[in-house]
Amino acid sequence: MKKNQRVLREMLYRTYERGERFMSQKTLAHVCGLSLGTVNPLVSKLEQIGAIEKKPMGFRITDARRVLLYWANTRGLVKDIVYSANSHLPLKEIEVGMPKGAVLTAYSGYRVRFGNVPADYDAVYVYADPLTVKRRFPPEKGRRKNLFVLAFDPHLARLSKGGAAPLAQIYVDLWQLGAPAKRFIEALDEQLELVTVGTVQTMIRRLRERP
Repeated sequence: MKKNQRVLREMLYRTYERGERFMSQKTLAHVCGLSLGTVNPLVSKLEQIGAIEKKPMGFRITDARRVLLYWANTRGLVKDIVYSANSHLPLKEIEVGMPKGAVLTAYSGYRVRFGNVPADYDAVYVYADPLTVKRRFPPEKGRRKNLFVLAFDPHLARLSKGGAAPLAQIYVDLWQLGAPAKRFIEALDEQLELVTVGTVQTMIRRLRERP
């Protein structure tokens, strides 16, 4: 994954899962382990497409969905696949058999985060150490690949929850899978809308509770 996409992940995590809209380039660079020279061009690009508004001490996200779709269309998931295999095991057994610290995404990530799925799926996508996964799930002949391991990074681990990727990461990975993931994308769109509405309501309530 390109370094600047780590910044997009952090921005959308803060927006959708922490209810933050204002953030600074300096803070993003620090938590993502990157330089300002990596963060600033991305922020300028997001301002150019009308997704953020620059402020003296940072910027405010004015259109989180626009940021999300920008990332979804530039993700490049296939390039991040470091191991793939075909297993005869049921998908849920593959998911449960992942090594400690692995982070499920796409279909499996959605199932873990929400407890159900809007449609059947036929592959597991996971961020993990490829060698460890290969030992547990070696390739089998004569079967269609149904396990895809993506390059892992510590920043993702910090933002993950219950062995599943952040909501925005799950979304952009599903987006990259195209038509087979359509119903998952539609369902996640609804979930993210609920998150956004809930965040606004919480902010209003907190303002009203101030003395």
